[in-house]
Amino acid sequence: MSKGVIIFAHNNRQIDYIRMSILAAKLANKNLQVPVSLVTDPSTIDWMKESNIEKTVTETFDNIIITERPDDTNNVKNYNDGKNRVHAPFTNGNRCSVWDLTPYDRTLMIDSDYLTLTDTLSNYWEVNEDLLISSKYNDIQGSERVGYLDTHISETGIEMLWATTVMFTKNETTKIFFDLVAHVKEKYKMYSDIYRFNPIIFRNDIAFSIARHIMNGYQKTDEPNLPDIFSTADKDMLVDVSKGKLKFLIAQNNSDNYVATSVSNKDVHVMNKFSIMRNYDNLMELAQ
Repeated sequence: MSKGVIIFAHNNRQIDYIRMSILAAKLANKNLQVPVSLVTDPSTIDWMKESNIEKTVTETFDNIIITERPDDTNNVKNYNDGKNRVHAPFTNGNRCSVWDLTPYDRTLMIDSDYLTLTDTLSNYWEVNEDLLISSKYNDIQGSERVGYLDTHISETGIEMLWATTVMFTKNETTKIFFDLVAHVKEKYKMYSDIYRFNPIIFRNDIAFSIARHIMNGYQKTDEPNLPDIFSTADKDMLVDVSKGKLKFLIAQNNSDNYVATSVSNKDVHVMNKFSIMRNYDNLMELAQ
């Protein structure tokens, strides 16, 4: 059975998802010891050529899979960088196509801002489950910053799954699941009325959660999942990377204050994309 990682990356004018995906791929390749494939679009390919990084991309990825760019022109959000904010498109509407696009029998899909700094996820390749998704979000600051809507899709809705990391075997069961995710995306407004969530931004986390809920007969089930997502918020700032340690300034709730903390020997979802790019060269050293 072939196994590998797949990353989706569609650049916008503000966020360089391709460079982040190179970093994420090199870390995954080093620590999980599997090939990594990239899903991107023609306009992002053109940007690679203009930026003279096409060779690096080709050398980094096992496969480069080119698809049409998702029509997410109305899917925009605020990207925070500490106290600064950028309003930009959030192009993430084609994750449901991963079943059709993956070249692997067993696939781990990760976000481009997910830094695989350990081999923890390697323990799940042989787990006898068709589909594994992270079911919990662990904030770097602890539970004091985790609200109800970080754990549920709405104030009256089901528990949230986190599409930051998803592992699946390519078979008929998972084909049904990803087709169902596509259906939820297509009927997102209808499902927002049923599950009572805010539909203004399409989120894979919500679509995956609903699809899993439907597949489980609209019941909550105790089933194996991937490890919890250890994450920073986008207002948090990665300020230094040295000797395998990531140092952050962590935003405090309802204030302009920050506290310093550090992370080592732990996979981490760094939601502040701008701080990844500011520390890019030092982060790349971790992948050597």
